[in-house]
Amino acid sequence: MEVQLPKEQEQALYKHVSDVLSKAIDNVENKANLNTPWIKSKKQLCKWLSISPQTLEKLMTRGLPVHYLDDMGICFFNKREVTKYLLEQ
Repeated sequence: MEVQLPKEQEQALYKHVSDVLSKAIDNVENKANLNTPWIKSKKQLCKWLSISPQTLEKLMTRGLPVHYLDDMGICFFNKREVTKYLLEQ
């Protein structure tokens, strides 16, 4: 059995499915922080790199770039800086 939709309905259905998929992809990217150049906290960087906190501490003592907000006790890592640092080692 085959269902034939009028061209107008077919295009509307295609647009709706496309919009739903785009929103789902955006949602996943936001939850995974894929669309931001920054990673907040050592814990998140460890997760992103799949390394232990001890390994991260060693990398930081060897010069891994980190940005501190001392008055708030928060550190941030720039994904490009981290990637560049790791590739140069």
